[in-house]
Amino acid sequence: MKNFRLFILFGVFTSNMQSQDFTTVNYPTVFDQTSYAARLAYLTQPGIGFEINNRFIKELNVLRFFGACPFSSGVLSGMYKTYGYLSYREHGFAVGLSKTITPRWALGLTAVPKIETFGKSYESQFSMDLNATSFTKLNSNLYWDSEINFPIRISSNTRADAPLQSFLRMTMSYVFSKQCQTSVSVKQVLLYKTEVDLQVCYSPISSLMVFGNVSSLSGCGFGVQYIFGQVMCRFQTQYRPIVGYSTTVGLGYQFNNSVETHGRASLQQKTNRHDF
Repeated sequence: MKNFRLFILFGVFTSNMQSQDFTTVNYPTVFDQTSYAARLAYLTQPGIGFEINNRFIKELNVLRFFGACPFSSGVLSGMYKTYGYLSYREHGFAVGLSKTITPRWALGLTAVPKIETFGKSYESQFSMDLNATSFTKLNSNLYWDSEINFPIRISSNTRADAPLQSFLRMTMSYVFSKQCQTSVSVKQVLLYKTEVDLQVCYSPISSLMVFGNVSSLSGCGFGVQYIFGQVMCRFQTQYRPIVGYSTTVGLGYQFNNSVETHGRASLQQKTNRHDF
C-alpha cells in the first residue's frame, strides 16, 4: 500500500508540472492541440509534429506526437504522449475535433483516454479526460480563449484517494501589432492554488517568434520558434523554484495543400489572424 500511495503522489505531481504552452493567435499549429484546440479550426493545411519535454529527472520526461488535418466539417487532430518508468508509466491518446462556428468564434472538443501501469504489482488504471475549448475574437486586437477539463475514471480499481484533476483555464490575448502580442492566463486546478501566467510574444521577422512568460506558480520561462519553409522548430525552457529548469524541444512539419478548405481563413489571414 505504501508503494501504491507513492505511485499516486507521482501521478499527481506530474499532472501539475506541465510546461507553459507558448503560442500565438496569429499562427495556429499542431502543437495547439494540447491546450488551445479550438484555434486549430483555422488551420488550412495538414501538419505533424513531435516534442520532448525534459522535466527535471528522466522519469518525468514526456514524449508527444501530434497530427492535424483540415476537412470539410472541421479539423481533426490527434496526439500520443508517454512518460514514466518501470514501476509507473502513463500513456495518453488524444482525438479532437475543432470547428469554426462563425468567422470570429471556434470550438474544440477533445477526448483523451489514458492508461496508467504500475509494474507487475497492481492492475492498470484506465481513465479519460474530456476537454472543451473555445476561441473568440472580441475585436480587431482582443482575443479570448477558454478551456475546461472533465476527468472520468473508467477501470474498476479506481483509486479513491487520487483526486480527479479537473481544471478551468481562461486566457485573454491582446495583439499590439503584427510583431508583438501579450496574453494573461488564469488556471484553476481542483484542490490547488490558482495560477496566473503573463506571456509576451515578439516576432522581429515573420519566420521568428520569441516568447517570454512569468507565472505565479511556475516561475519564468523563455522560448523561440523558427519557421523555414514547411518546417517549424521550437525550443523553450521553464524555471521552477526548488526543482530547477525544464526544457522542451519540438519539430513540426506542415504539408502543402493548394485546396482551400471551405470556411477556413486564407493563408494571409492564417498568418495574420487579427485581420479576419
